[in-house]
Amino acid sequence: MDLYDILVCPVCKGDLTRGDKTLTCEACDRAYPIVDGVPVLLPDGSVPSTEYQHQLLVRKDYDPWIPRVVMQSLPADAIVLEIGAGNMTLDLPNVIRADVTLTPYVDVVADAHALPFRPGTFSFIFSLAVIEHLRQPFLAAQETFDVLRNGGYTYGDCNFVFAYHGYPHHYFNASEQGLEQAFAQFEKLRTGVAPYQMPSFALFMVLTTYLNNIGPSTDPEAEAYKRLLQKVLDQPLRNYDALFTEEAALTVAAGVFYFGRKALAGKSSVIPQLIQEKWEQDPDLQRRFPNLFNLGTTHNIMLWARHEGRQQYSDIDAYFQRVVPFRKSATVSDEGQTIFDALTVEEPVFGTIPDPRRGDLSREQEHSEEVRHQAELLDVKNKHIIRLERHIKRIESGRVMRLMNVLGRKRK
Repeated sequence: MDLYDILVCPVCKGDLTRGDKTLTCEACDRAYPIVDGVPVLLPDGSVPSTEYQHQLLVRKDYDPWIPRVVMQSLPADAIVLEIGAGNMTLDLPNVIRADVTLTPYVDVVADAHALPFRPGTFSFIFSLAVIEHLRQPFLAAQETFDVLRNGGYTYGDCNFVFAYHGYPHHYFNASEQGLEQAFAQFEKLRTGVAPYQMPSFALFMVLTTYLNNIGPSTDPEAEAYKRLLQKVLDQPLRNYDALFTEEAALTVAAGVFYFGRKALAGKSSVIPQLIQEKWEQDPDLQRRFPNLFNLGTTHNIMLWARHEGRQQYSDIDAYFQRVVPFRKSATVSDEGQTIFDALTVEEPVFGTIPDPRRGDLSREQEHSEEVRHQAELLDVKNKHIIRLERHIKRIESGRVMRLMNVLGRKRK
């Protein structure tokens, strides 16, 4: 089984027949192009313009956060979908990189509102900085639900306190409660603020956008005001994130995230039944992993099974030996998987990303800051001088008027 085996028509969900350069729906007869080996399955049948490598700010691996832990926990036959992955260079055999744009790194061009995949295909679907760009996030969440296996996981983050930025459009920002509503059909495992969504990023983005868009002015006070805002931006903003609790950060975070699972009746089809049974039969495992289904932490049943469990139980070891890894294509190399397997398994905890700017300034930077500081002092002095000159002019104007009045009375 490969990528083409799990594809369907994005409109009617019918089976597709593959030709040399097209995919044709057997049910509705719609045709979709294959461009340089990449199926383009947008509902309207269009082909987006190609975005080349030099146009992209690429990602080379996955940050040590919830999505990475989930992928490190899943068995090799699990199929993973990243929505909005057009700039991800790391190519994993079991991860389908989907995007509405055509880049050198996508496996399929698809719209989150009309996912072209068979129901119950994926064990994990995630998106990073995508939800705010969706026209109908509730519809996209339903599409995600439909193509997940029972027990499958979803992770999505969305801007909260963030300025407008179009890729190509920016429709919604969401609070924690907003994301919970969009993913209401899922069982919530965790929501909150990720380290890359802290208030410093909100402040930086809003002030930077403000300064980039504010109009020019010849008013010295306006220019001083701009320099004051720039001075705030020059501070080590990320260092002050440590002063926020997660509850406080939720009120002014740049973004928030949602992590949940598709929890229908019956056993999870993502966690192998053998491992679920071990947990059900072993009180010690139940104490160690009180939530059998939470794979968003390093303390989960699947990481136990992949390591300690294999050593303790021969049938668990035999299970992993029998697993046939999913490969999206015959040409995908194992290089990406080797890189991914070398990544450390780190607990995704609420925290901060230190700002390296303060304490690491060069002499030139320090001199530049001193010059800027002196310029600000000079600007303050200039403002006082300007105000004083205006005041003197008003006084002089009044004096002249009084002298003219006196002369006028004398003439009479």
